[in-house]
Amino acid sequence: MTMPGDERRFDTTAPKPPDVPMTGRPIVGAAAQRHLATSRLEGDDIKERVRDATDIADLVASYVTLRRQGKNFVGLCPWHDDSKPSFNVNPERQTFRCWVCDIGGDVYSFLMRMEKIEFREALEQLAERAGIDLPRGRGALPVDERKSLHKVLNWACDRFADHLRRAPDAEPARAYLRDRGLTLETIERFQLGYAPAAWDWLLRQAPAAGFPADLLARAGLAVERQERGGHYDRFRDRVMFPIRDPQGRCVAFGGRVLPGSTEGAKYINSPETPVFSKSSLLYGLDSSRDGMARTGRAVVVEGYTDCLAARQVGCDDVVAVLGTALGERHAKLLRRYADRLVLVLDGDEAGRRRADEVLDVLLAEPIDIRIARMPDGVDPCEFALERGREAFEALVESAVDALDYRLEEAAAKVAGKGDDAALAAVESVLVALSRVSDRSTLAPSQRRLREDQVLGRLSRRFGLSREALLGRLSALRSDFSARMPATDGDGEPRVERFHPVTPTRLPAWDREVLEVLVGVPEATELVIREIPADDLEHRASRTVLETARRMHAEGREVNLGGLLLELTDPALHSLLVAVDSDLHSSNAATAADRLSHIEDALRQRRANRDVAAGIRTLKSSSLDAEAEAQLLEQLVATRREAQGMTDPKDG
Repeated sequence: MTMPGDERRFDTTAPKPPDVPMTGRPIVGAAAQRHLATSRLEGDDIKERVRDATDIADLVASYVTLRRQGKNFVGLCPWHDDSKPSFNVNPERQTFRCWVCDIGGDVYSFLMRMEKIEFREALEQLAERAGIDLPRGRGALPVDERKSLHKVLNWACDRFADHLRRAPDAEPARAYLRDRGLTLETIERFQLGYAPAAWDWLLRQAPAAGFPADLLARAGLAVERQERGGHYDRFRDRVMFPIRDPQGRCVAFGGRVLPGSTEGAKYINSPETPVFSKSSLLYGLDSSRDGMARTGRAVVVEGYTDCLAARQVGCDDVVAVLGTALGERHAKLLRRYADRLVLVLDGDEAGRRRADEVLDVLLAEPIDIRIARMPDGVDPCEFALERGREAFEALVESAVDALDYRLEEAAAKVAGKGDDAALAAVESVLVALSRVSDRSTLAPSQRRLREDQVLGRLSRRFGLSREALLGRLSALRSDFSARMPATDGDGEPRVERFHPVTPTRLPAWDREVLEVLVGVPEATELVIREIPADDLEHRASRTVLETARRMHAEGREVNLGGLLLELTDPALHSLLVAVDSDLHSSNAATAADRLSHIEDALRQRRANRDVAAGIRTLKSSSLDAEAEAQLLEQLVATRREAQGMTDPKDG
């Protein structure tokens, strides 16, 4: 297409690779680059295979009642109080969108939103649903192996529960649970069980159910004998607490020894297995997600019976750790469901130590951390069952902010002690303050105000200047940032999440570029070659453009489906689906019109840059009158050309 006043065309052939590497990217050898590209392409092929094998209408229909409306399906949105169908599923483009929430995406982002999971978990679940094995290198089991583990664990759960319910030798276990105040309804709701004292009780039943001993060992239910060969039951003479993943599948057990028993440790948990990691799960999470969504908080206690007692009295947002300290991965998991985390600890010295152990780790996560202290000598189970729901709720509501807690503890520790103790106390508070995540749910202005309050209290309490405190805080922050690993607790790269943004809130040029990338594939090369990322204002737009650039360099087609596969952030999915929906509205411009418009816009932007450079030259250079006149004439001509104006005629 020839531009007015210019005989050149925009060249739409593929751009040559740059002779120098992009700034900020490591220079690697050709073999390493090929390996990186091959690995990425193999990963994208798996993601595409799984998505192609999953019909979005079938997936959504397993959560939402749909009815056909023309080519699409509609239903009530699961994320807001919907009275008339505003949720749309497009089977042709395999996308969904809620017009009220203004969110959308593909099968991955739908499952991520519904189940509050990350992309990797959505990929694994959809692969299992479609019967597709994921490569071992991605940390996933073959589908059949994963199903076998879940099947044998569910079978064991049923056997333990049935034995607790019926067997005469389980009476001590039933008596223990009664003494703890747990009702039959709670016992059955959470499928508590009993493993008898025999060394092979579970193993003897397994062959008839079709489970070999080595499968029980892989599931953590049996232990291989080191000397004589064979296996023995891991859990013996213990009350059994099934541990479930967020989808409600039994993945492990916690076993509590009965009073008076000689069977080793008071509590033992299943070992780490391919379907269970104690640092990534919490007891009761599967049945507390709705409660957390309702209250906006997650209450964490230390014991299984503490959790069950709170749930029994009607506190449905309570979970328990699995014999380990609450950590980064737990916080990451809980902030999918809640904005506030309340840690309920014993009021003794051990409770104080546990709070100190976890606070610095938890403050680095973008979730509001509160600490609730039990009265001395009372555990949460007794407290909830003896005093009831209102008292337990009041205790949780009285929880103090994590920084206030650290301040109070610091002040208590230095009472009657010297300067060294005071400086150590100040340091502990500043360390906690330095860990507070800049991705906190608080607005930046609120975070600054909170920080100012803490520093003011430290200054007054310990007689130190704000300047000295700020200097030390700055040093601690720098040190923490330098030591922050590039990956999170799951070994995944730390990625900053995007805030939701709609196309109408983007700058006009950003929106036009995204429309072309999504809806005008023949203009992809033009956009990638002519538009640098910093030409776009919004970070989301720049991310989409850079992703399209990488896909194009790897020889992959740039379109809506490809971008949704490559960009796993739900906010970016919503943005791209909204752009695509606008492109297919009745009054949208045609692809040819958009191509023509982007060419005109690029020509005008280039001319504007040339004019700006010329003006800078006029201001900064010493030109003679003739050269200055020529430059001015060129600038006027360039500006007229950019505006599509013809040269003036004589006469």
